Amino acid sequence: MMSMKKLQMIQSNRDSVIADYNSKEKENLRFFNKGNPKYSKEYIYPNQKYDASEIIKLSYENPKIRAFSIIKRTKVGMDGLMIELAKIWASHPDNEQIIDPDNIFFITGMSSIDWEETMKEKIPNCFKNNVFHHGKLKKFKNKLDERIDKLRNGIIFIDEIDNGDKQDQNLDKILVEKILDINYLDQHNVKLVFVSATIVKELNDLVKWGDRHLNYKMTIPDNYCGHGDFLHKGIIQEFYAVNDQVSAEKWINEDVIAKYGNDYRVHIIRTTEINKHFIEVVCNKNGLIFKNHTSDDKLTTEELGKIFSNVNNHIIIAIKGLLRRANLIPNDWKLKIGAIHERYCKSPDTNVQIQGLVGRLTGYWKDKIDNDHKTGPYRTSIKSIKEYENFYENPSIKQDYHTTGNKKLFTEPKHIKNLEIKEEITEEIEENKRLPVIIKLDKNNPIFKMKSTSEIDRNSFINYIITSIFNNNPIYQKLSNFIMNRELVHIKQITRPTSENSYKKHITDAVNSFNTNKGFSIDLKPNDKTRNNWQLYIDLKEYRLLFIIWSLDKNLY
Repeated sequence: MMSMKKLQMIQSNRDSVIADYNSKEKENLRFFNKGNPKYSKEYIYPNQKYDASEIIKLSYENPKIRAFSIIKRTKVGMDGLMIELAKIWASHPDNEQIIDPDNIFFITGMSSIDWEETMKEKIPNCFKNNVFHHGKLKKFKNKLDERIDKLRNGIIFIDEIDNGDKQDQNLDKILVEKILDINYLDQHNVKLVFVSATIVKELNDLVKWGDRHLNYKMTIPDNYCGHGDFLHKGIIQEFYAVNDQVSAEKWINEDVIAKYGNDYRVHIIRTTEINKHFIEVVCNKNGLIFKNHTSDDKLTTEELGKIFSNVNNHIIIAIKGLLRRANLIPNDWKLKIGAIHERYCKSPDTNVQIQGLVGRLTGYWKDKIDNDHKTGPYRTSIKSIKEYENFYENPSIKQDYHTTGNKKLFTEPKHIKNLEIKEEITEEIEENKRLPVIIKLDKNNPIFKMKSTSEIDRNSFINYIITSIFNNNPIYQKLSNFIMNRELVHIKQITRPTSENSYKKHITDAVNSFNTNKGFSIDLKPNDKTRNNWQLYIDLKEYRLLFIIWSLDKNLY
């Protein structure tokens, strides 16, 4: 039984965390109302609160978990999710489960002072002293050394995990002595939370941790606009080398002058010290404004604010080493951006392309894009975009994904002390399950008006899905091909679960499987498991379609 002094300390911590959180919430609203572009309308959005509550619930339902991996899309709001998780853990009503705010850390392997400063601006004051970017990891190590044996109940958030996560790099050296030991994590009840939009290689390692790891995919609100949306709308187009005056003239004349005319915009191109000269020459020749924005010659936030608030000519910003992962472009600025161009390379790294300029322009402005707001082209590698979309839709399936080297990561199971390694799943019954595909639709869609699925003409219905729902969207291309392959793929069923038991069994369980990144199958008889098939559940409560796929061949799906 806890002493009165211990209970009083826990309650004072709880009260302090909630007070700091509420204070930050009010501060956020104050700065937002003043028009500060770095602050959003809500401190923490409903989807972030929902995901946080789900992750907390999963952590208590699965006490053996020592590592969470969170898959997100770029600019979907991970900072808010981490803050909400920290707040809940540090103010939990159960005195046995609550975590001291001094035992919650936010770290990254990125060499980004901006990341650390931005995080410290956002988070409740009780967590501020536990935020460390790559350049401050020595201070993080000193804190760990001071309390490593006394640390009880702790959380370490590792943001942008795919940066600085090689074995023998600083982050690994700091963690490996004690933290990367399952026995220590168990005995001290310490959890690791790995975060990134491009967590591909790390996830391949983490799934081998077995029941010590759980993957969660963040909820994506309806107004979020991502890489796949830009590709589907034709806004993303193929990049090319802009490395001489001819190619600089081609980009500026075609993507800027011809497309936008007197509709003046800010245009951004990633380039090199040598090639920016060609861009500047063409700008001067055409009377456009040229701005340099590099790590060595950086425009301040105030200078950028003035540029975006006074666009009375086309402005070309040449960047180098900036506007990559974790950098924010406010929505007001996005609306004034025209063409962008990533630096061309023959063998693009998918992580780099996803986290680059296009990634900075993703976010909560889909209503503008759907209402034909004029923007683009966003020039990058289309192949990289498609690889990423395939990964995001099916993270549990190994597939082509081109990113840097065959590096050994500190997430590798053999690198974790006392971890009982889970071998690759080889059982056919597990191997053939696929992650459910969930498509949210407008409630007025004709699909939800059908009287009975038993009376539908399946061919006409499938054709409607292909032409109207998938509508050549590259995100659903693989599923579309699978469904249309009538020779190799069987339709198991199309149904609308309505009873409480059936809805839970087919809809709720499928959604939970999706959220925890697990393959899902149901209603399959032994004969069904010998052939490729798919099922469709029509959700009349949440107005969505859930496709359940069983594929014997990973090349098919």
